Amino acid sequence: KIYFLKKKLEGIEVTKIYSIDNINLKKFSYKIFKIKEARIFTNYVECLGIIKKNFLIKEISLQQVNGKLQKSINEILKTGTPKILKKFQGNMLSITQGASGHSNYSHWLLDIIPKLILFSQKYDLNKIDYFYFSKLNSFQKQSLKFLSLNQANFIDSNKFRHVKATTVYAVTHPNYFYGHIFDAHSKLPSWIVLELRKTFINKKFLKNKNYKNIYIDRSDSIQSHCKLINNKDIINFLKKKNFKILKLSKLSFVDQVSIFVNCRKIISPHGAGLVNLVFCKRGAKVIEIIPSDHPNKVYKRISNINRLNHKYIYLKKVKKNENGDMYLTLNKLKKYL
Repeated sequence: KIYFLKKKLEGIEVTKIYSIDNINLKKFSYKIFKIKEARIFTNYVECLGIIKKNFLIKEISLQQVNGKLQKSINEILKTGTPKILKKFQGNMLSITQGASGHSNYSHWLLDIIPKLILFSQKYDLNKIDYFYFSKLNSFQKQSLKFLSLNQANFIDSNKFRHVKATTVYAVTHPNYFYGHIFDAHSKLPSWIVLELRKTFINKKFLKNKNYKNIYIDRSDSIQSHCKLINNKDIINFLKKKNFKILKLSKLSFVDQVSIFVNCRKIISPHGAGLVNLVFCKRGAKVIEIIPSDHPNKVYKRISNINRLNHKYIYLKKVKKNENGDMYLTLNKLKKYL
């Protein structure tokens, strides 16, 4: 049986983070927890629990229901921890948060990397023996080279749903404080964008990818939403206007950063690839094609922080088919161009 922690326990240290390179973070109340002989349990979907003895530490545990943060509910309180416990000797940093963080490009940059940045303000990342996260994919491995992390030290949270370590570290979430994840990202703290730019706009790694005008083709996305039914017509039209057509899933992380650092005009349906707006230079022009009822305004927020010229093309959703759920007329696109 697991209970919410309501009293102080020995073996738990809490460090507060007030600033990052002269950026004031006080109003966000970030904390790093250092917990001796602690356990981590996850259902790998919307539930994460960090446990000392039989007590769930609320501030660094997570329960979502359909993307909405539940502060006073956690399924572990009902189910306990029904998975075999794998024990590790050493220091473990938990950076997992459930399905949203596993392989989504946007969540990786806006949620997971900022956790590593926050932790590094007080502790040395190289002193961590294990990072608790899902199995790394290619763009995650590439991005971690910028942080000089040993990727062999990552523990797959899908393979090991229930773990214990000599010392467990965890950071409060960088931007998800209450409500729906869409609300959280639509109010993204500006320091996250500034720190991502500082971390990844690195001449030592970047390539000469000088595409001034780009269109992001989302037709290969595994998600069926926010796709254009007449995508081929849009592509043929934009090619004549000297736009480079890109499928970001086919590009390395370094290539994506290199392209967005230099491009001046971006047209794209709403999707995770637009998080690359973090890397754009001031004044770049963005046209984001989005369903009129879509609640996530994160890329508008990033554009405001980066001082980009962002415009929406709002479209009514149409009956979804194998190609998408939006239809953009060429006349409407011409007006925005």
